[in-house]
Amino acid sequence: MHDHRRLISRRSAALCMVGGLVGVILSGPALAAPQKEAAQAAKPPLVAGWAAALERRALEIQNAPKVQATRIGYGAVVKKGDGGMIESVAPAVELPPAEVQQAQAPTLPGLEPVEPAPPVVITVRSPLADRVGRVSRRLIELGFLPADKWTDSFNDDVETAVRAFQLAEGLQPDGKVGEVTRQAMDRTPAQTVALLRRAAAAMRAQQASIPETTVLVNLPGQSVTLIEHGRPSFTMRAVVGRPSRKTPLLQDKITSVTINPTWTVPPTVLSEDKLPALRKKGTTGIKNAAVYLDGTEVVNTQSINWWGVDPGRVRIVQKPGDDNALGRFRFNLTNGDGIFLHGTNDPRLFSRDLRAASSGCVRLEDARMMAETLLGAAKITPASIGQQLDTGETKTIRLPNAIPVRFVYWNASVDTAGVVRVHPDIYEDPPTLSTPVGQSGSAAPAMSANPGGSAAATPVSTPRPLSKPAPLPVPAAHAPTPLSSASAPALAKPLPAPTGM
Repeated sequence: MHDHRRLISRRSAALCMVGGLVGVILSGPALAAPQKEAAQAAKPPLVAGWAAALERRALEIQNAPKVQATRIGYGAVVKKGDGGMIESVAPAVELPPAEVQQAQAPTLPGLEPVEPAPPVVITVRSPLADRVGRVSRRLIELGFLPADKWTDSFNDDVETAVRAFQLAEGLQPDGKVGEVTRQAMDRTPAQTVALLRRAAAAMRAQQASIPETTVLVNLPGQSVTLIEHGRPSFTMRAVVGRPSRKTPLLQDKITSVTINPTWTVPPTVLSEDKLPALRKKGTTGIKNAAVYLDGTEVVNTQSINWWGVDPGRVRIVQKPGDDNALGRFRFNLTNGDGIFLHGTNDPRLFSRDLRAASSGCVRLEDARMMAETLLGAAKITPASIGQQLDTGETKTIRLPNAIPVRFVYWNASVDTAGVVRVHPDIYEDPPTLSTPVGQSGSAAPAMSANPGGSAAATPVSTPRPLSKPAPLPVPAAHAPTPLSSASAPALAKPLPAPTGM
């Protein structure tokens, strides 16, 4: 009897254990889902997380011990081999030929002609020695060069230290101290903190206007980041507007992608660059381009008196191909300023640290990768894109859903490895936020690129802006004259709207 009761008790205990295990297994997913959602909710949105990272870095720098900071100052680029002691050759004294010497000394017959003295080689201190000495001193202060390696000669040790500093700053490690590297070396902790907090304030102010899927163009960072579903997919280098032709802070969207685009020279580039070239040389300097006057193509551009032509009557269109200024891809936006994203036929600019060199549009380092990513939503495969490129024909593909684009002016950013990068101002007077003409939706409030008033108190070293070219004067010999009917053809079919660069 007792054995029977023990058996029943053991069976009940086993059934309870099995039931408990089954309950845990069945309730596992139900419990895991709320925990996952809670973890995701605890993690701040991408832009807010970036702003918090900048604030933490600013606090670290602010609380760090004060150290000496040698200032290099604006000046010449220094590289390996500069500075130190250099040999200078004193020129030899020029003597007249032997015949002339004999003629000039008739009273001394048979005297051998005087031989010129050999050149005198002297060793002097290089004019760049002081600058190289400041560079090495600054590298020691920053911890990239041992204290006993100070030198005023740009040797292998200094070059290695410069490359290490450039890598730490996210710059091109070319081993040269140019303007951008010099600015990074000269930046004081207070200036760095000011830039970090200015960027963090701008991020917080614009956070609500940045969708979870966005193409983010950061002008001081000269970079473009594709954010998909709240996470950065990739970041690439970009070329942005030069100081005299700033890229505006637009809130826009990419509606379509053009493969093998043409390039219609925009009005500013036409009036300031290309029309003066036509007037001076009779050519535009653009490969594979057609020039239109009053809507009709001009076959012989040197037959026209361009001094008498108003810019509004001229249109220049470059055909698709490897020489096209837009490269092989154009990402079409809706703004009325002729600003869009595109490739390039000159990738050399991407090897520079200062890439504010365009006429306002944004050039992408890897436009094909951007095109393949965006066109995937339209069921366009990379192979199909390659086939279209091979045809050389222009084709525009509309995206099923427009991709938001946000142009921002953030003086600091967080790279894909989580490292904070500081970007100096590329414009002396940064642009303010605006909304494209005709775009639906409410605009974000206009905002200065310097929202943090206290942060702006510390001056920041900035590149010297490019000067705007003066208008070309009209020589008296080329005074504007009415064109004949032969040189001013009747208006023909309308041409594509001007597109920027």
